[in-house]
Amino acid sequence: MPSTERPIILVVDDTPENIDVIKGVLRNDYQIRPAISGELALRLARVAPQPELILLDIMMPDMDGYEVLRRLKADPQTADIPVIFVTALVHIRDEVQGLDLGAVDYIGKPFSPPIVRARVKTHLALTRARRQLAEQNQRLMQERRLLEDVLTRLRETDRFDPSHLRFQLSSVDRSNGDVLMAATTPDGRQLVLVGDIAGHGPPAAASVPLISHVFYSLVAAGEATEVLLEQLNQVMYERLPLQIFMAFSLVEVAAGRTRLRVWNGGLPGCFCYRREGGVEPVTSEFFPLGLRPAQDFRQDLAALAWAPGDRFFLFSDGLSECENPQGQAFGEEAVIALLTVPGDAPDLQAVWQAAACHLGSEDFRDDLTLVEIQP
Repeated sequence: MPSTERPIILVVDDTPENIDVIKGVLRNDYQIRPAISGELALRLARVAPQPELILLDIMMPDMDGYEVLRRLKADPQTADIPVIFVTALVHIRDEVQGLDLGAVDYIGKPFSPPIVRARVKTHLALTRARRQLAEQNQRLMQERRLLEDVLTRLRETDRFDPSHLRFQLSSVDRSNGDVLMAATTPDGRQLVLVGDIAGHGPPAAASVPLISHVFYSLVAAGEATEVLLEQLNQVMYERLPLQIFMAFSLVEVAAGRTRLRVWNGGLPGCFCYRREGGVEPVTSEFFPLGLRPAQDFRQDLAALAWAPGDRFFLFSDGLSECENPQGQAFGEEAVIALLTVPGDAPDLQAVWQAAACHLGSEDFRDDLTLVEIQP
């Protein structure tokens, strides 16, 4: 192997004879860079190409091995270079102190040449494996960011109609698994779909463009809401993996905005708030979309009368199920209480802030969606 390809090992000892002994053990396989003081070792550790491993004595004048190691670990340019102590200090407390400071191994003097060669070989292999893993993780993160960017662009649409809506959305990452879609049919019906796809991240978000295409295409075509739901369920069941399904609520607001119908398939937060203060929950009567090959969405649904001042709310379980450090969920009751305060329209942002206060952080662990539909 050409000498330029051999790994560089920095050997630090204030006794040149000790360096010569180590050099004799390792020189056939490695380039040895000697240093007879701590100060020189710190400088040589930064010289390119940098050493892949440092063999470091502890008992040295002016600056001992412990202080050299502290300074190596404090410098970002040298912090990742593995250090093995080679020393006559063999008491257990000396070894523990070195390992606590960040040394990867400890070889006592006098040492056995085969042991030194084996330890050096092992730690160089571990270092290279860690470096390869770090590079692979970096590539995977770059690919994930690219995928998230693609998915974000695919789910963007100018067909979303926010008329009569107020909403708050929050995602764990850029690839949100919650769904909010709204559009108006040619005959004046407004359809609002809130969905919570199983899981989150790219696997959940990857299905959103398909759901969006079916939803907006059928709304534009003026299809009955029952047909739209049947098609969504069939497409998701046939085209997506079994573990990808969507809890949902779909609200159909009649053209005159005096009544509405609601299909709820597993979404926890789904209720009408009356201007006089009453709360009418809409319980789940359907399976999530994509979970079964077929569902009957044509069953008679009681239409809810709707008047000025009434409001309809939808929220995903990421909001009601966020837990505080003691494991207590925020709860549907708390969300409903915040949304049904008498008086002006509720502050949706205040609900968010209350949930974050309960969680003890604004870093929610699940995607969150909160929607208000107004007459």
